[in-house]
Amino acid sequence: MPDLVPDKPCASKPDLISRIRLIKGDIARQTDVEAIVTSVSPDLNMRGSLNSALIAAAGEKLDNFILDNIYKPQPGDAFALPPFSLPVKHIICVMVPIWRTDFQREDRHLIQCYRNAMQQAHRMGIKSIAFPALGTGKGKYPIERAARLAIQGIRGRQIGILEEIRIICDRDETYDAFLKRLKKEGWKEGRSPPTRG
Repeated sequence: MPDLVPDKPCASKPDLISRIRLIKGDIARQTDVEAIVTSVSPDLNMRGSLNSALIAAAGEKLDNFILDNIYKPQPGDAFALPPFSLPVKHIICVMVPIWRTDFQREDRHLIQCYRNAMQQAHRMGIKSIAFPALGTGKGKYPIERAARLAIQGIRGRQIGILEEIRIICDRDETYDAFLKRLKKEGWKEGRSPPTRG
């Protein structure tokens, strides 16, 4: 399957890529944003280092709330959750697909994870949101592919009142792949300098 055609930003509105801040670190420590995005597979499995860190910070009620309140989710869906013990206003949970082959629909579903999470943020009036590098852990996406799809998903949304979109990378190789992709897409470090730590 050929690469998806990148969305072209509309000339009449700002491009969301200029609002991205790339960070090497732990998403559970991004407590100065209004919303943190987490991911689960459509079977509502909360395994993985990202969710372990968030459950440790938010408390076990997060896992129980997801199991009790999300019914038959589809890949790409996004749900707004309470923050529980996290010092943020919202958690947005997305259903990340598992990458298998080029001939299935996982690419579009991963793009939808970003788009639907940002749509939820727009509806709730959120000004700052932190994403993990979706799909690069238990989703098993090749990192360069996940980076391309992430930027494509972010660029496909209207800017609304979003002032900052963080992408949090927990590994050096993930950070480097996202930085390379951002630069290829015309992101200027001077606008929103990448951060390590």
